[in-house]
Amino acid sequence: MTQPLAIGTTLQNYRIVRLVGGGGMAWVYQVEELPAGSGRLWALKELRPQTQDQAEQAVARGLFEQEAKLLRDMDHPNIPKIASFFEVDGRAYLVMEFIWGESLEKRLTSTNAPLLETDVLKWAIQLCDALQYLHTRKPPIIFRDMKPSNVMVTNTGHVKLIDFGIARTYKIGKKRDTVAMGSENYAAPEQWGKGQTDARSDVYALGATMYHLLANMAPTPAFLPSEPLPLANYNGAVSRPTVAIVEKSMARDRKQRFQSAPEMRQALLAALPGPYVAPAEVVAVHTPPPAAQPAPRQAPAPQPAVSHPAQAPAP
Repeated sequence: MTQPLAIGTTLQNYRIVRLVGGGGMAWVYQVEELPAGSGRLWALKELRPQTQDQAEQAVARGLFEQEAKLLRDMDHPNIPKIASFFEVDGRAYLVMEFIWGESLEKRLTSTNAPLLETDVLKWAIQLCDALQYLHTRKPPIIFRDMKPSNVMVTNTGHVKLIDFGIARTYKIGKKRDTVAMGSENYAAPEQWGKGQTDARSDVYALGATMYHLLANMAPTPAFLPSEPLPLANYNGAVSRPTVAIVEKSMARDRKQRFQSAPEMRQALLAALPGPYVAPAEVVAVHTPPPAAQPAPRQAPAPQPAVSHPAQAPAP
């Protein structure tokens, strides 16, 4: 089992501030850009596959490099920005925007209950914006791994789509994906070797993510014959329009789903009880510690009593 890098370690012009998480295929650290005090904090992702199998290591390295390549030229408020990609002593590192927040998976765990419908709708609207951006790239990018653990949310309600490790470009005329990959409770039926994934596959995964957030229960995997239990079985407070959105986006037949992220976004806006206001984005800026204040002057220590009455006391 590999160990994370020590706090204070410097890699190129980044110094490790703290370990954020990881341990499976990668470690994630918070790092400060050097020279120290420049003010910018980043997330450093270090590829560290916990396996001795050379083939598995090669696959992990390929996915890591693919993530860096896909993110390199992206510029969208709901997708992390990339600062650098480099190698040190044969290990690969990806430096990206640090997100002040937590994953929706952690939000579910800490709440241990279905999340508020209005919050879920607002997050889903932002995720539709991110998906539309990806799907309109040339060539289109299919994310393929939408799920609560891959969505970060800040305290202002701003969301970021993370982990592009299994994202792929859409290829016109191809019958199916080269490699069937995905997370079983969220991947569309066609993602399991039955066809090439497209924009509607990401729509399915977003619907499955909403299902999990609103039910506090992951939906039945799409490769099983049984359909997920109705959302109302877990949360009867969810409005009919929202239930309809989840059901339509998760249709096993992709022709019955929303045909694009913008189409799904329009339905989400209609289901929202009030006008939608985009949340403010939080930038990871290092706040230097306050300047040291001079120590307060201390009163002079009490002096012993003087025995000679004519002598003045010591000042």
